Amino acid sequence: MLVPDVVCHLSVYPSLCGWPIHSESKQSIFISMLIHSPLSPQLGLLVHDMDLSLGVDAKDHGLMRQLLHEHGLLLFKHQHINEMQQAAFASIFGKFSRQGPIQQTTQDVTYVSNTRQDGTFGKGELKFHSDQYFFPHPMKAIMLFAIDVPLRGGHTLFANTHSAFQRMTQPMRHALSKHEVLHTFDYDSVDYGEQQNQKVHKITVSQLHPAISRHPWSQKEILTTSQATGKALVGPLSTPEKEQLMAQANAYIADPAHIYSHAWEVGDLIIWDNLLLQHARPDFDPNEKRTLRRCALAHDMETVH
Repeated sequence: MLVPDVVCHLSVYPSLCGWPIHSESKQSIFISMLIHSPLSPQLGLLVHDMDLSLGVDAKDHGLMRQLLHEHGLLLFKHQHINEMQQAAFASIFGKFSRQGPIQQTTQDVTYVSNTRQDGTFGKGELKFHSDQYFFPHPMKAIMLFAIDVPLRGGHTLFANTHSAFQRMTQPMRHALSKHEVLHTFDYDSVDYGEQQNQKVHKITVSQLHPAISRHPWSQKEILTTSQATGKALVGPLSTPEKEQLMAQANAYIADPAHIYSHAWEVGDLIIWDNLLLQHARPDFDPNEKRTLRRCALAHDMETVH
């Protein structure tokens, strides 16, 4: 059974003594006495009783970042926030990415949608990946807020790549450590919606990354192979051996026994560590409406103008 934890940072809470609490001070109390529970054994926290529309006091920003760093994913349910409020919360975790054709045509939020004219990536299956490994500096974190969700399907799957590394055999780790992953993405392969289609510069981009890397915050080993964007391993093994090795690495990442599957509900907000976790989306009925509002946070090494 997953038992909620309480993180306390004050020694006295007026609410516990029966004193009245005004609405402006409730948020501070909730942050200072934060209640959360694990989402799965592999990753993630469900943060309880927090209204993001009230904002987060600057003194508590460090705690929010710490929880994301330690657990990889934070879920806040029953939220009612607009674009500005979501962007304000996202900015706690870093700067907004301007990397790549999509981010260069938008402000701080975009939409993953199959109904909006400015929606992108709204249809079909998405295999396991971390966003923008086809650039030198992948995004640090991704935030999604659920506006419209399907009655059936449309889940997002999350996998912990450090956990996958830990489950690998030592010989496999050794072989993989001698290789890089070639990531490639064709921006002409995406449905951008009517409004965005003419704005996005259709290019193909590629980048090499070590197959086993170190997370910049924790220094834990993370895997960078990907079902979606990892096109080939580059290294000493023969081509058939490299294909087999990458398939095996991807299988460790996508192992259903170690996946957190999130069934979206309207008002859900999730932020996750894009370097530690990979995400995927099974196919779903295209007649079902699905719209998630997205914020993309830049890698600390990305130059943001």
